[in-house]
Amino acid sequence: MRFLRPHLSAAHYNETLNPRVRQWMLTLLVPLGGMFTYASDDIVSDALLQALFDFDDADIELSKAELHSLLRKEYRKCSNTPTRLPDVLQSNVAQLAKLVNLDSVERSILEFAVALSMDARLTDAADLLGDLNTAKMFYSLAKLLNCPENEIRVALSRDGALMRTGIFNLGNFDDGFLTQKLRVLSASFADTLYCGAVSPQALLRNEIKKSAPAQLKLKDYPSLSEHLDILLPYLEHSVQQRSTGVNILLHGQPGTGKTELARLLAKLNHSQLYEVASEDSDGDSVTSQYRLNAYRAAQHFFASNDSMLVFDEVEDIFSEDANPFSQKSALASKNKAWINLMLEHNSIPTIWISNSINRMDPAFVRRFDFVIEVPLPNQEQRAKLLKRYSKGLLDKKTLRGLADQEQLSPAVIERAAHVVTSIAAKLENPAQAMQLLIDSTLKSQGYSTAQPAEQQATAQLYDPAFISADVDLAALTDGLTAHPNARLCLYGPPGTGKTAYGHWLAKQLNKPLLLKRASDLLGAYVGENEQNIAKAFKQAEEQDAVLMIDEVDSFLSDRRGVKRSWEVSMVNEMLTQMESFSGIFIASTNLMDGLDQAALRRFDLKAKFGFLTSQQAWKLFCSYCKQFGLSHRQKNLQQQLSMLEYLTPGDFGAVARMSRFSPLPSTEAFIQALNSEVSHKEQAKKRRIGF
Repeated sequence: MRFLRPHLSAAHYNETLNPRVRQWMLTLLVPLGGMFTYASDDIVSDALLQALFDFDDADIELSKAELHSLLRKEYRKCSNTPTRLPDVLQSNVAQLAKLVNLDSVERSILEFAVALSMDARLTDAADLLGDLNTAKMFYSLAKLLNCPENEIRVALSRDGALMRTGIFNLGNFDDGFLTQKLRVLSASFADTLYCGAVSPQALLRNEIKKSAPAQLKLKDYPSLSEHLDILLPYLEHSVQQRSTGVNILLHGQPGTGKTELARLLAKLNHSQLYEVASEDSDGDSVTSQYRLNAYRAAQHFFASNDSMLVFDEVEDIFSEDANPFSQKSALASKNKAWINLMLEHNSIPTIWISNSINRMDPAFVRRFDFVIEVPLPNQEQRAKLLKRYSKGLLDKKTLRGLADQEQLSPAVIERAAHVVTSIAAKLENPAQAMQLLIDSTLKSQGYSTAQPAEQQATAQLYDPAFISADVDLAALTDGLTAHPNARLCLYGPPGTGKTAYGHWLAKQLNKPLLLKRASDLLGAYVGENEQNIAKAFKQAEEQDAVLMIDEVDSFLSDRRGVKRSWEVSMVNEMLTQMESFSGIFIASTNLMDGLDQAALRRFDLKAKFGFLTSQQAWKLFCSYCKQFGLSHRQKNLQQQLSMLEYLTPGDFGAVARMSRFSPLPSTEAFIQALNSEVSHKEQAKKRRIGF
């Protein structure tokens, strides 16, 4: 058999071979049978032979029998010779063994695994064994490390320190190469043990990061004050007493300040906060199993310090997934018992963060000491955050308009302000730039940004005198001021001013308006609608806001005609929340006839909003003419306007928005634009065809 020298790319092949590593290589080749795979072809690379024997650069001519004889002879010569690994590796593993209580067998396995990861020659020799089942792996390790096989099994059991600390992966022991089965936590972990200086931070330098300092304060979380009054002393006690099984779950929409809250909690408890990384040193995302291994290691490596951990984006750890082929589902279900045990016995207080807990297994949720939803800030908080981060760059009008954006989160404010403040000197209008950045982000998230330009303009002209309703709205407002607990149903055609009245009423009551549309509350999963409805009422309670749900017919359809069970439960949830709500709730709909009868009985007042009367239409027309700079004193102008039926305040608003980019040249053009708006309405179309 002729062996050819390859062009070696592995630097380790050019290094001096450690005697212990050489002994392991010969064990892999001879008693474990790797040499039979090595010599199975007519021409084989002699890289391993060059590493084991000091051959010259000439091609080596050996028969299979000669190769086997040579390897057996060398194995017998070195098998009983005492050898040592490099001093640095032995010393580092000894330090780690003290840190996490590894016994002698576990130390030997770890030393071999690190050498296997770091020395390419040993890796190539191990790969000659091919795929190994678990039994063959235990046998091979027993032979390599000269340990009883039953001790190897105990050391690599789920309850052993190597597994509990995350040094090895729980999922490693499917069939595969020995290098796959004995893969340690990470390449950086192996590198530190092989040639670095051991410390918890060094061992987990790519897996666990020191958290950034907290930027927010307790006053930035007023809606959580009751929770924090209990949580803060509990965390202080837990850190002082070294309590186990301390877990806090923070959930809420992205950007609401959950990570900042975790940093603040650690700061107030005088603890160093460490974050479990969600990406590797190259910036690529890592698997949930990898993150769990890092978390387990940190629980042991940092146990002697006053530390806390934060584990962000935990959806893929705890979520239930209906898809049987999902990796996320497999992790939660396959290791469910172990994850539950981990939550009950972790040694370092941990804050787990999720954007949604809708699909989390309740068995996991109940094991958290605190489950706290971090909501979006209310209008007052948004205004304070905008002032703080913008550093005086926002004028009052822009600040007020941005603060009115209900879906504006602290993270969006912070990022936009960071960009604008860094280049403010080069911007002609920093306030406009910040408005642009925030609007772009909100639009990309699927939220409307009409508030600053459109709704404010409408609000300036809004007057309840321009609402054609069957109740006295001014008197209603006085009554609600005296008794701010009511359930109102506003119904009528689109554009008649129902939503605008909600804005106006909230302003008169000096309360924020929490406006929810069907798109805000309807979810994709069973049970999500009910949860979103409950959250809306809870948010309104916490903010002392007027809650208005637009298109309420989507949630209160007559239960006698529904075909799906979730539709019934959604109506039931809405009715339950309406009854228990202590503030002012306004429901608006264009479709009164389809509402559930029980729901109708629960409204304290039902107000019908209709089309403008001729007198109302004329007064509103005159108000808009002043805004457009048009004269309205022409003869027969009021008569022309009175011929337009089905006019609403919304029609005037639509024409006003159009005029921003297509100015109206005359009052006649104004009337024509209103006529165009009316012509698209269902009532006008029916009349044209004779109904």
